[in-house]
Amino acid sequence: MKTRFTYLGDMLFWILVAALTAAIAVILLYPLLRGAKAAENIRAGEAAVYRDQLRELDRDLDGGLITPEEADYARAEIGRRLIAVSAD
Repeated sequence: MKTRFTYLGDMLFWILVAALTAAIAVILLYPLLRGAKAAENIRAGEAAVYRDQLRELDRDLDGGLITPEEADYARAEIGRRLIAVSAD
C-alpha cells in the first residue's frame, strides 16, 4: 500500500521529467527555427564582401597596382560570385 507521500513523489518525478523534456526540445529546435533567417544574413554578408572587393579593385586599378586586363578578369570573377550569392 502506497502512502500519500509516495504518490506526490511519483507525480513530482514525472513533472520534472516533462519539464526537462520540454526544455531540451526547445534547446534542440531553436537553431532549426532560426536557420532560414541566419542563412539570409550570411548571404547578405557575403554580398557586402563582394561589393567591397569591387570597390577595392577599382582603387587598385586607379593606384596602378594592377593592369586593366587583371582588373577585368577579377571584376568578372567577383561579379560571378556576387550573382551566385544573390541568386540563392
